Amino acid sequence: MSPTVGRYVLIGVLVAVAVAVFVAGRRRRGLGLPALRRRTSADQRSLTVAVLSWLLVALVVAAASGAALLWAFGWPRLPSMPAFDPAQTLDLVRIVLTVVAGIGGVVLLAVNMRKQRVTEAEHDLAVARAEREREQGFNERFGTAAEQLAHGNAAVRLAGAYAMAGLADEWSQAQVCVDVLCGYLRLPPPADGDEETQVRNTILRLIRERARDRWSSLDFDFTGVEFEDADFSGGDFSGTVVFDGAKFAGSLTSFRGTTFAGRLSCHGTVFESTETSFAGAEFHAAKAEFVGARFAGDLLSFENVTVDRISVDFYRCDFALPLLDFSLATISSGVLRLQHCELTRATLDFSFLNDSLWNLTGFPRVTLEDCRLTQCLIDLRWSGQPSWLWWLDGCRLEQVEFKTGHPDDTGKRWLNVRDVELVATELPERCVNQRGAVQMPGAGNNTPSAPC
Repeated sequence: MSPTVGRYVLIGVLVAVAVAVFVAGRRRRGLGLPALRRRTSADQRSLTVAVLSWLLVALVVAAASGAALLWAFGWPRLPSMPAFDPAQTLDLVRIVLTVVAGIGGVVLLAVNMRKQRVTEAEHDLAVARAEREREQGFNERFGTAAEQLAHGNAAVRLAGAYAMAGLADEWSQAQVCVDVLCGYLRLPPPADGDEETQVRNTILRLIRERARDRWSSLDFDFTGVEFEDADFSGGDFSGTVVFDGAKFAGSLTSFRGTTFAGRLSCHGTVFESTETSFAGAEFHAAKAEFVGARFAGDLLSFENVTVDRISVDFYRCDFALPLLDFSLATISSGVLRLQHCELTRATLDFSFLNDSLWNLTGFPRVTLEDCRLTQCLIDLRWSGQPSWLWWLDGCRLEQVEFKTGHPDDTGKRWLNVRDVELVATELPERCVNQRGAVQMPGAGNNTPSAPC
């Protein structure tokens, strides 16, 4: 056979192999994923197709390699069979056996890959099945706990509270469980008095304990809830906490040492405890809103609080108590603002504000804006090192006394005043940075101001 004829024969073989591979691939794709999942004769047909496909690929590779070699050697003529001696015949037999072994290896490779795919698919199905069963178990536990919380017996409701909290510790839908517990607190209490109080106190204790770590990133909605001696001390709230329309009563409402890194909303909230304490609380990178809130009792304490990258706003609040304590507060970068508030016969203690800050890098501000103060004392001792810290804007001050003083007084003017109406009130002159105050009739009875 001439070299030209040999070339055409080889090209024809390659084309036939390529067509066979294409047809086998089309057939394999036509089977689709459902055929791979059926454990019937269709699986065997799919396996056969996979083996044949790999064999055809092996033949294509072998044909291409052989063609390349023949091309490289100039398409040499093969000798006739009688020209082979025994040694050459043995070599040919070895070559044939090697080819057969290679074909067997290809078949084994195809079978193993097929088994691997089936095993992976079964593993994925098992994982999905286990996840569905796990989720179904959580849903069943959720339904059971919710039914217990709605039970008429207080002991069953108490068990439901523990069950719901335990589920929240394990389930990815912890927010749903917390919403149910908060929703229970918002409901009108049943008629069983002391027993129901125990259930509600237990829920609050569960929230307080878990808010320190496991539930710290969740949101809490206490809208309209009535609290008696509420204790949220030491909590860590990085989500949204809502006390809109809530009422705090008793001898002490405590948020001592609580951290708020999310939004705190107190719209229309009533604080009537003898003492309401946010002492040592920290407000970070968020917003605290006391809008239309009412503060009664003897003391509202924000002593030693930290305000960092946040605004703490008191807007149109009613302060019916004698002392607001903001002493030793640290405002590193943020705003503490009282706006449209009225205070009568009250002491606002801002003494030693930012006393712990030696290297102030932010721009803190304390602002009294459009407020009405009557017969009040504003304690600003040690305050006002930076000239932008203190602002009185649009306020009416009637019979208001300022208490100032700093052991290292250098005569700085740090009290910024703008559009302030003074009635029987005298500002500490040496501390005033800007003057926009207007003395009203009756100023002759001004109280003397302390040196700055």
